[in-house]
Amino acid sequence: MALGQETGDLPEDRFGKQLAVVKDLRIGPCMDATVVGDRLYAIGQGKLFVADISAPGEPKVLGRLSDLGNTRQIEVKDNVAYITAREDGMFIVDVSRPDAPRLLCHYDTIELATGIALSGKLAFVACRTYGVELVDVSDPRRPVHLSTVRTGEAQSCIARDGILYVGVWGSRELVICDVKNPRKPVIIARAPLDGYGDGVFVRGKYCYAATGHHARGVRGHHAKDDPAYGAGHGLDIFDVSDPSKPVFVSRIKMPRFTLTLSMDLWGVMVEGKYAFVADTFNGMYVVDVSDPKKPFFVAYKRLNYDTKRNWRKGSVAGLALAKDHIYMAGGGTDLHVLHAPGLAAPLTPEPDRPPTVPPPEPTPDPRFHTYDAGGQVYAVACTGDVALVAAGSAGLHEVRLRPKIEKLREYKTVGFAVDVKLLGNRVFVAEGQGGLSIWERKDDGSLTRVGCYHVPPYSARQVVVPPPGKYALVHVGGRTLHIVDVSDPARPRLALKDAQPGLMYGYNIADGLLDERYACCGWCYLSGYFWYDLYGGPKPVRTDDHFTISISDKDGMALLDDKALVIYRGKYLLLSRQETRPLADLPTYAIPRHGLSGKPSIHGDRLYVANRIWGKVSIVDISTQTAPKLLRAIQLDGNPGIVHEHNGTLLIPAGYQGLLIEAGKAK
Repeated sequence: MALGQETGDLPEDRFGKQLAVVKDLRIGPCMDATVVGDRLYAIGQGKLFVADISAPGEPKVLGRLSDLGNTRQIEVKDNVAYITAREDGMFIVDVSRPDAPRLLCHYDTIELATGIALSGKLAFVACRTYGVELVDVSDPRRPVHLSTVRTGEAQSCIARDGILYVGVWGSRELVICDVKNPRKPVIIARAPLDGYGDGVFVRGKYCYAATGHHARGVRGHHAKDDPAYGAGHGLDIFDVSDPSKPVFVSRIKMPRFTLTLSMDLWGVMVEGKYAFVADTFNGMYVVDVSDPKKPFFVAYKRLNYDTKRNWRKGSVAGLALAKDHIYMAGGGTDLHVLHAPGLAAPLTPEPDRPPTVPPPEPTPDPRFHTYDAGGQVYAVACTGDVALVAAGSAGLHEVRLRPKIEKLREYKTVGFAVDVKLLGNRVFVAEGQGGLSIWERKDDGSLTRVGCYHVPPYSARQVVVPPPGKYALVHVGGRTLHIVDVSDPARPRLALKDAQPGLMYGYNIADGLLDERYACCGWCYLSGYFWYDLYGGPKPVRTDDHFTISISDKDGMALLDDKALVIYRGKYLLLSRQETRPLADLPTYAIPRHGLSGKPSIHGDRLYVANRIWGKVSIVDISTQTAPKLLRAIQLDGNPGIVHEHNGTLLIPAGYQGLLIEAGKAK
């Protein structure tokens, strides 16, 4: 993790007085906190803590709950806590008994659950690159997916009076949406930010947006001599009297900070005349916004950090407020209590006219028959006229495709069923927090669980089992590949573990092998594609060669004959495993006026490219590999996973839209 220029001690005359830590809660690293009445709720490392703050400077832990995944943000309303947990979705917890919080539901969000906002009976979950998911939580035990608004890379959000405000990261925007009909949200405005977007807050007629990383106009992520490099940290203020026409009011900048890779999150809340801004490693700042046109600093607090060791120690991940006290979530330390007399006060909620959820209006797509699994459909594998469907929280389903579509059996999984592979009579299911499960298929088609590979507290997100089936490649957690020996399905064991800089956003492992021995896995943005020799020796090894390329979170690789087809910047390129030429020297193949973006799969002369983020599927003729031709482009409401073709039938796992089966092929 690299740090560039450091700001050092902050001068009192510019940022005001430095506040003092008067107490630590001693709960360990903390990602976020919120206050309701005389209760403090804090999350970190998969745990929820409930504390009594009737004496704000002396919080006392009353109860806790564990096994909540990769915790990120929390909101509490009506004695129910809503906790986002990145790749682990959203946890909904009953906190009516502070000494004994109780899990009500583990909800399967459409992607990395990062931000959370509540309005009435709606939860708005910022799901990173997928946008914001709208969820009906009128019954918190049974939340219902309503829709998604594709805003771009949503980090955090807030909703009021049927309007949703979203801090969008890479495109540096405040995105505003009309959500008065939660089934049909609409983007109504975009406003530029002078930094990467994240936390947003609305108070009165103003929207406050916390920003970070690099300012607009930066030449690149490594241009340290550029004045815009590291200059994106600040607070942008907009007049949103008319949400469809936000008006920029003012901006105040925190110190230039050149963090290039780390916990990049920023938040803001406003109470009275002060804005409280969490700027991760840059610290926490109190800004006087009594005149929004002329904000100025009055106080700050920076945690110590070490650029070479324990770099997480200095991060401020979230804030909560009480009378004369600020609760500061230290992402690598603890929940710290700051004494802030005359500055901090509990948040006072403003009036909110929340949307109501209209009844559903089914609109069948004549192009497809739909199998509604009751959960989010991620993946499908077929044998004969039977499909095995990984259906998220609904588990694993066995579905007959012909002569009519019908569910044959349903299997409960420990976690969310997010991927499924079939090889011979064995079925492999990536079950999220339940790990990798292995099943045997009997003569009557039924399945029996025979083994499990579990890596708590991390989730299994994808599984690939290339023939002959000795090894399963499993995406674990946010960025780790496990190659697992499954030759004895009852006792799977780790054969190789690898992680590279960057994240694995999903389905980054290519299905199959090159030369019957080489598997491939990619890490987004920073590293590229790495090869693994599964059968060249007594155990799998990572080869010395890899192909360096900036991989988009949307794109991926599929194997084609003796090469790999890589989707890249709207085109594709073909790689042999021994390719050593620079990327600029490689030929690329494009379709005029149609960009290719998504996860590829290949069936004969057909290339299918599924973009889960934007809901698009491209069907391409690659009978001449150097001259691809677009056959069809499909736009969906759901989030399409890797497309499958079985006996001429097109199958699209489309998230909460269900399993789509090409019309005319099955009934």
